[in-house]
Amino acid sequence: MAKTRASGEGSIRKRADGRWEARYYDPREPDPKKQRKSIINKSQKFVIDRLRTVQAEINGGETMLVKNNPTVAEWLELWMNEYKLAELRDTTFETYRSNISISINPIIGEIKLKKLTGLNIQMMYNRLQLPKDKGGRNLSAASIIKIKNILSGALQQAKISSLIRNNPLLETNSPKVEDKAMRIMTKSEQKQFISVLPFYHTGNMFAVALATGMRIGELCALDVNDINRELKYIDITKTAGRRKDKNTGEVSIKIGPPKTKNSVRKVPLLPSVEVMFDRQAQLVSEMRTRAGEKWKENTLVFPTDMGNIHDLSGLRSSIGRVLNRAGLPHMPIHALRHTYATTALNAGVAAQNVARLLGHKDGATTLRLYAHYINIEATTQLEKLEHQNISHLGITAVELERIIMGTSEAIEKSSITERIDDAIRRAKSFPQKKSVEMVLSVCEDILCQPMDDLTVSDKDVFLGVLAQYTIMKRQGAVQENAGKPKGKGAR
Repeated sequence: MAKTRASGEGSIRKRADGRWEARYYDPREPDPKKQRKSIINKSQKFVIDRLRTVQAEINGGETMLVKNNPTVAEWLELWMNEYKLAELRDTTFETYRSNISISINPIIGEIKLKKLTGLNIQMMYNRLQLPKDKGGRNLSAASIIKIKNILSGALQQAKISSLIRNNPLLETNSPKVEDKAMRIMTKSEQKQFISVLPFYHTGNMFAVALATGMRIGELCALDVNDINRELKYIDITKTAGRRKDKNTGEVSIKIGPPKTKNSVRKVPLLPSVEVMFDRQAQLVSEMRTRAGEKWKENTLVFPTDMGNIHDLSGLRSSIGRVLNRAGLPHMPIHALRHTYATTALNAGVAAQNVARLLGHKDGATTLRLYAHYINIEATTQLEKLEHQNISHLGITAVELERIIMGTSEAIEKSSITERIDDAIRRAKSFPQKKSVEMVLSVCEDILCQPMDDLTVSDKDVFLGVLAQYTIMKRQGAVQENAGKPKGKGAR
């Protein structure tokens, strides 16, 4: 489409999204990289008038924006394009623009910026909280706080630019946000959830989310090259999601930087998660074969059945079907991350280590010092969490053995005795509690086989080991309980 320019204004054009844009250079800007500026608005007249005002200020040597008196809506548009366009991520920019156009401008947008009072803003807060049938938008306190933060940035910049003397926002009282109870899965709900995952293409993704606490966008963007099998960690450096380009207005699913700088991290690759990645690789191979020529070649760990990046809206529908089949109530995908965090804390992982694993701000200094690697303490504590992962994810001893022994093929034993001997030998290198559970895990796997096929010798060995290690497990539990404090006065 050819550019459409306003008559006599060579620096103004009509963009592909229907809005008007004026480009100019402002030598008053101390940073040479920021001297190229744009004015964007749906109104051609607004763009022309604003450009002429700015050019007059530049030619007259006036300080930037000093003698301008825009309306709140005009200033917010200018503030977004001049100060926030390059700073904000696409998704954040679109959120700002949406809140401005839907919530702020209809109520206080026509007020001149210099005449805006705290009362105007307070009345806006109150109106936005009203039910829709009373002219409000029925917004929550959290939504009001987001709108307040947008106004705060814009008005603070207006004060710096000498457009207003005082920030009227300081005269307001914003609603208090009450902490919401996070939805997490109980142990029984986790088992129900896991039991139906094999029926869905997204099952492995949800299982890994539950076992690692990774954000769903991080899983969508996860590449096979992000999984370090040798050093046993997952490198999280990006996320994926549906975004509206702040320059073109085009909506598409993109891979970009993660939510915050603290989200860039490395998390330990536990054997249970490695098994899930193996299952997923097999599933991707099957999907590629079924799709044939329609398959879009990629290196994503969790692509769609046609090889594309997952859309979050599609994943919301998918987890809804999973929950429905499992007989569980509706809950958001983020509940998997909340469940992981709670499970990790209950398993004894220190809070600061959970923060590192999740990519939260707390513990950021430690992350920088250790180059984003989880320390030895966290890895040790994760062993407890790993026991629960293995149980909940339905991982068999054969799959786990394949990972631990570093071979792609299951190791076949000529007899039950050899399998048990091998399990006992490998378990000796682990702490007693874990070694007992490793041997019992092999015994449980053997119990799933027809006992009629076992020889008399194998049965004797198997039953003897099962009895011995069951007693050891009970004794360990008794000793553990004996060491716990009793009564309210215990320390």
